Amino acid sequence: MLKKVIRNIVSKKTPRWPLPLYDNNIQPHFFFLVTPPYSGSTAIAKILETSHKIMALHSNAEGQWIVPGLCEKDRWDPDKKINYESVKAVWLHTFQKEKKRNPSLQVVIEKSPPNILRIKKLSSQFSDSSFVVNNRDPYANCASILYRNHNAENISDDIRIETLQTLTRDWIMRSRYLKEFVIKSKTPLITYEKFCENPSNLIEVLDLPPGVSDTINLNAKVKVKDYNIQGISNHNKQQISNLSGLEIECISGILKSEIPLLEFFGYGLM
Repeated sequence: MLKKVIRNIVSKKTPRWPLPLYDNNIQPHFFFLVTPPYSGSTAIAKILETSHKIMALHSNAEGQWIVPGLCEKDRWDPDKKINYESVKAVWLHTFQKEKKRNPSLQVVIEKSPPNILRIKKLSSQFSDSSFVVNNRDPYANCASILYRNHNAENISDDIRIETLQTLTRDWIMRSRYLKEFVIKSKTPLITYEKFCENPSNLIEVLDLPPGVSDTINLNAKVKVKDYNIQGISNHNKQQISNLSGLEIECISGILKSEIPLLEFFGYGLM
């Protein structure tokens, strides 16, 4: 009897790689924002979602979270085995279900950060797609992740330094992928700073179906993470102010051998 109960529980568990039904002839334009985490991509997605013609597959516009196998702990492993048929099935099923409620939908925005590692293979699953690469100042990016994910106020100075060293190397690794994609695929580039400076800079690099960009409200106030609802603004100074002088020197010490990479994105050493 116990074995039967266990089998029933297992059978009801969501599979790692679901395969829901979908119509291959009903596909949206997939807009891939190729971006590292904590780089302002949520603000960009929220602005895009002000259009009644644009949707996200998940509340934070990261479709990885609706495919269990895609969002596992090894999602940043470049050699991770992906069931792309499952990803396609889940994402198209989700879109088609929503399109029945809102026939005006034409575009899906997708910005899961690990897409950086597999963007060509991933995008090839769909019939129509476009891309924009996004990045953020490394000091602000590292500070943001330190405080969001690493309990920064309650760890020792030594652990903070070690963590920032790892985060800086992560920024370098991801930025190398981004640079390569921009160069090889001639993909447009925007940065968090350029977007905050003037959200219309985003519109200039978008390649969406005709008429869609006109329905985006660039002046909208949006809710991002735990910030209050507000217009687009640059939080870099606030994030970097949380770092000590020694921590900034630590980041700079690692970045100093990556000057061309920094300059490619319009950044420099502090």
